[in-house]
Amino acid sequence: MELPWGCGCTSLTNHARDLLTSLITLLLLRLGSAQLRVVGPGHPVTATVGQDVVLSCHLSPQRDARTLEVRWIRDQISETVHHYRNGEDLYGEQMGAYAGRTELVRDGLSAGSLDLRITGLRPSDDGLYICTVEDAHAYKEAIVELEVSATGADPHLSLGGYEAGGVRVLCRSAGWYPLPQLLWRDARGQHLPSDPQTHSQDQEGLFEIEGAVIMTGSVEGPLSCVVRSSRLQQERESSLHIAGTNGTARVRCSWPLHLSQPRRSLGLAFLIPGM
Repeated sequence: MELPWGCGCTSLTNHARDLLTSLITLLLLRLGSAQLRVVGPGHPVTATVGQDVVLSCHLSPQRDARTLEVRWIRDQISETVHHYRNGEDLYGEQMGAYAGRTELVRDGLSAGSLDLRITGLRPSDDGLYICTVEDAHAYKEAIVELEVSATGADPHLSLGGYEAGGVRVLCRSAGWYPLPQLLWRDARGQHLPSDPQTHSQDQEGLFEIEGAVIMTGSVEGPLSCVVRSSRLQQERESSLHIAGTNGTARVRCSWPLHLSQPRRSLGLAFLIPGM
């Protein structure tokens, strides 16, 4: 009696071929998922308080992201800035500070762009953001750093009472973010020793900084207060011009208004010992 080897072999071969095809397909899907990356800009994104900003993030290689789950978060997974899934924006988990201020830019989703727009920037928006993507096969993320800045007002100079053989000069400037530096310079551009500085923040998170220096008879020429932002590489400056005659120090305060306007001056006269 002969067995029908031919028929059995054909059935076994077809089954093996189908199994092999499924395994290869599954392997390719997993390889494709493993190679998928989320890419950020690679440098801090800078913006000014009050402006709108777009945080960039995209899939590599390019892939349609409209059916994926996209979530922008802050430092912790519970701090959701924006949540998108299968074509819908989900606001149930969104942090209250971002309510009504975020939008996933839909135009680029089909090309793998996951950009997030944040409107009306605040100092509290400064920091790290995590762009995350999740599907049935993988979870990927990239970190985007946002640097928020604000340039404050020109320093305001005022004169205090006599102290330590001289007159106390105060300097104050508000509206800065992050916390700036306050420096005193003499007519030669040399930094002068000063009292410890103080600072505070308003309800919006902007800084006000204040410093003081004792102006004695040994100080001649302009005395300048400079408030500087290291992040913006910008500074504001106001000055006192000192001219001593017959024991009286005649002081002229000057401060810039705008680049297109001349500096305005105010003249005062008072006694400083030694001048």
